[in-house]
Amino acid sequence: MSSANACMLEFLADLRENNSLDWMHANEKRKKQAQAAFLALVQGCIDDLAETEPELAALDPKSLVFRINRDTRFGDDKSPYNPSFRAHISPAGRAPVPVGYYLHLAPGGSFAGGGLFAPHFKDATRLVRDRIAADPQAFLALVEAPAFAERFQFLGMPLKNVPKGYDPESPAAAYLKCKCWSIEQHLDDATAADDEACRRALRESFEAMRAFNGYVNEALAGFEMPAR
Repeated sequence: MSSANACMLEFLADLRENNSLDWMHANEKRKKQAQAAFLALVQGCIDDLAETEPELAALDPKSLVFRINRDTRFGDDKSPYNPSFRAHISPAGRAPVPVGYYLHLAPGGSFAGGGLFAPHFKDATRLVRDRIAADPQAFLALVEAPAFAERFQFLGMPLKNVPKGYDPESPAAAYLKCKCWSIEQHLDDATAADDEACRRALRESFEAMRAFNGYVNEALAGFEMPAR
């Protein structure tokens, strides 16, 4: 019998190949089973994180999960569904600030993520950049530590040059160019499909990024999400 995670990945793989309303309607039972399995995985991650961050214990996994339906109003891709399961675990739920722990499950593209990915929030970008500029060595000590650098891929969407007002000779100049500071650790399909191995890998990844998330959240103290 396939594990719950394996069934999730199989469902998502089939959805990728049959991304239509008709197919989804015909496979509604599979969708509900896969969504329930993902909620259980998110709850397991919450339970693991709450051992050291008890403020997360009361989170409802349903409030953390992103919709599988895509917004097709913009862009050329009109496929109705995003063939992945995604969640962000933080005190503010799905909102990108405060930063938390991101889980992305998809065939060939599963990963654990953290840090700040909000390049359109210029005030948030400025706050993190200011924190790095004020003490570049403290930031470098986090991201260049072998245990961190060997585990995570860094996504910064860098500018061509260090922005005006910041030192282009800073030892952290490469990071001052960034518009966001997010990290990812990819999970191979064999790990993602194994219920116990996946939860263990996520627990270890989230533990390894905790200090980095803490640094970013300290920089973002006082930031308020724009009102919709």
